[in-house]
Amino acid sequence: MQSVAGDKSLSVQEDRISGLEKESKKVELSNYPKPTSLQEISDLLTNAIKSLTKTIYFDASAMKMTDSQLKMTVLNAYYNALNKDNSLKHTYKVVPTRKPGTKIMVCEIKYMPYKLGINPKTIPAGTKKINSYNDLLSATLNSPSGKNIPIAITNKDLDFTTMQLILGSNCGYGYFVYTFNAEATTINCTPAPKGLPGAPTSVSDCILKINTVKDSVTAILTRIITPEMTNDQKLTSIYNYVTRTSYDFNYNTPKLPFDSQTAYGVFVNRKAVCGGYSWAFNLLANAAGIKCYNVGGKGDNVTHAWSMANYNGEYYYFDSTWDRGLNQHPYRYFGQTESYFQSKRHVWNNSMINALVAENQ
Repeated sequence: MQSVAGDKSLSVQEDRISGLEKESKKVELSNYPKPTSLQEISDLLTNAIKSLTKTIYFDASAMKMTDSQLKMTVLNAYYNALNKDNSLKHTYKVVPTRKPGTKIMVCEIKYMPYKLGINPKTIPAGTKKINSYNDLLSATLNSPSGKNIPIAITNKDLDFTTMQLILGSNCGYGYFVYTFNAEATTINCTPAPKGLPGAPTSVSDCILKINTVKDSVTAILTRIITPEMTNDQKLTSIYNYVTRTSYDFNYNTPKLPFDSQTAYGVFVNRKAVCGGYSWAFNLLANAAGIKCYNVGGKGDNVTHAWSMANYNGEYYYFDSTWDRGLNQHPYRYFGQTESYFQSKRHVWNNSMINALVAENQ
């Protein structure tokens, strides 16, 4: 039987251990930030994401919330951070939990694999490697139409928002919509939204229209391009062809045919809106060996699309929609500078187009 003295000694040791545990918890709490608002949590997450920190901790005792309320507040803080700074969108999830027995919140931050680095040796066969913004264009052009595309982004410096803009504006011929999955390891392909007359109702419908567009590109270039032409002469001839297209004044009404937004409208129907003009100029120029991109923004404060192409050894802007009907030089919007377009009521975010062009220089 243990002595009374032994019992007292054991009790003292237990009290000492309990006191040390309490003191340890106090020290632990003091080592973590103690936010008092959603904005302060958002700032913590922003700083963590910028440094690619995978897990952050904070003392939630000042928030006076239940677990469910606190978790929702953390998620709202995360969305606020992404909305405030597009460069943080290489994260796709935050998982908040409370550390058992404490007021400590643990936030696990999920990053797209490319931002943390991908080992080239682990990339499965058949996966498209994306090392540049222009590689996105090649991946969609050189993959089976209507299929999802497995990818591995091998360049940590690529901005996710810029890549999203490229997929949305320069891929799919206007018939397919390309988007990333949550982890940016797959480019998903779906038919464009329905709603306008003549909109494709299936993947096979989209493919039929795209094949007609591709055949038209070949046939048109055969008619308007000759072997002795320089690239600048080719681009001028292509512009002459596109600007002779009639404008579809059903724009912004339920009567607008879906095809008027695509190169099909220019090539087959000879009637289109700005998206159709831009796509037609893009496809003809690239098929003729001249780099060309779609640009989206606003013209006269209305949603608008135009182009940027390599001309005279440099990259310039072209608006074949606003030059329609002129049929020949001098055009107003052929091969103009950024400042000129800005002075002519064109407004756009130039980060995407500048990123694409910079890779060619």
